[in-house]
Amino acid sequence: METDYFALAICAVIALVSAATSINRLKTARVIEDTPTSKIRSAHQGYVELVGFAKTGPEQILLSALTQTPCLWYRYNIERYESSGKNSSWRSIESKTSDQAFTLNDGSGDCYVMPSRANVSTVRKRRWQGNSRHPTTISSSSIFSKRYRYTEELLCADDLLYVIGLFETRHPPSPIAVRDAEMVKILSDWKQDYDKLTERFDRNGDGEIDIQEWELVRAEAQRKADRQQRSTAPLNPVHTISYSPSRRQPYIIASSEPESLSRRYRWQAFALLLVSIVSGTALVWMLVQNNATIAQ
Repeated sequence: METDYFALAICAVIALVSAATSINRLKTARVIEDTPTSKIRSAHQGYVELVGFAKTGPEQILLSALTQTPCLWYRYNIERYESSGKNSSWRSIESKTSDQAFTLNDGSGDCYVMPSRANVSTVRKRRWQGNSRHPTTISSSSIFSKRYRYTEELLCADDLLYVIGLFETRHPPSPIAVRDAEMVKILSDWKQDYDKLTERFDRNGDGEIDIQEWELVRAEAQRKADRQQRSTAPLNPVHTISYSPSRRQPYIIASSEPESLSRRYRWQAFALLLVSIVSGTALVWMLVQNNATIAQ
């Protein structure tokens, strides 16, 4: 009887979890289909969809943990094969996902992609086996060696990139604010050498800087700040896309077109729905059989 109740509970859990996950996958597919693709240059602040290519600078290059492949993002999982009697399975013993930002370029601008908490899907996925906890180029095998399985996923430079998430733009300070800040710094530096300051701007020779002479100092500092600002490249707005706190706004990064990604989510929803129906049918059948047994 205890076994019957355990089987009933398992079927009920599988049916409920599969149904809930199926609905979630279907909702995600609808979000992908209903969200128009935006251009970085003109994207509104908030939840947006971007499509472009992954780009990197010298400071953004990563090496994947298992194969030391140059990439922008990686995720790996190491499993060990364990056997006990008639039961055997692969058990995960180590995994890691990189969280360093990388750049998406769509032809209109650049956007920093923050991969933390994203649902990442990539076509660069490799799985292989070995006899040591970490992959090695040295081949060794023994009847006493443990079996390990390695899975590595990568996003690399120039990969097609689809991202849907929270888009934000951080604007640099205004030119006037930058100039005023530089002017304050110049005045502070000049005041460190007061003798030199009076030698340069003391017009009446009294050894002091009066109010009129101080205005001359400020005017000269402003001119110097203006010259420095003109010789400096203008600061551009910084665009980022990251995880949205709203449960209705999934954060997805994928190396595929949105159409194929949406189809994949719909197929997953359909498969999970079938699992839920089969589990639910098995649950009903066991309940009927159990009631019939009790009635006898």
